[in-house]
Amino acid sequence: MADTPTQNPEAQRRSIRMRWEISIRLTSLDPATPFTEQGQTLVVNPQGCGVRLGRPVPPGVPVEIDGLPGGIGVTAMVANCVPLGTGSNQWLVGIALDQPANVWGVQTPPADWGTGPAKVAVAGATPDPHKRENWPFSQFSPRGEFHPGRK
Repeated sequence: MADTPTQNPEAQRRSIRMRWEISIRLTSLDPATPFTEQGQTLVVNPQGCGVRLGRPVPPGVPVEIDGLPGGIGVTAMVANCVPLGTGSNQWLVGIALDQPANVWGVQTPPADWGTGPAKVAVAGATPDPHKRENWPFSQFSPRGEFHPGRK
């Protein structure tokens, strides 16, 4: 029997997520939920990112991401929010970009990104091949899904 999209998570994924750390600033565009927070991306793809923040953010909040490579800013929406570990004061916030693009400065993106090389260079944003053993990266499966109970 063939996998249907609901049975196969890879079929639902639009593009490969990469572990990629850059510092960003996330600002709410919703007057009912005002905040500005510095954060760090953990995983990225052209559709969005997972960013580590020191506060939870409710899904559905429109946000602006700035501090991106090349000094650009983009608009997005919070897709989900989960704590990073039991009793943690850190949160993994899933962000969906309004306009998909390689805004992260990834010089050699996976072929399924369809975006070609990045137009800006990012100093110090080279992925560390040993990061997958380090928390919170150890909580991501090889396919990029987040598993909070994983050691």
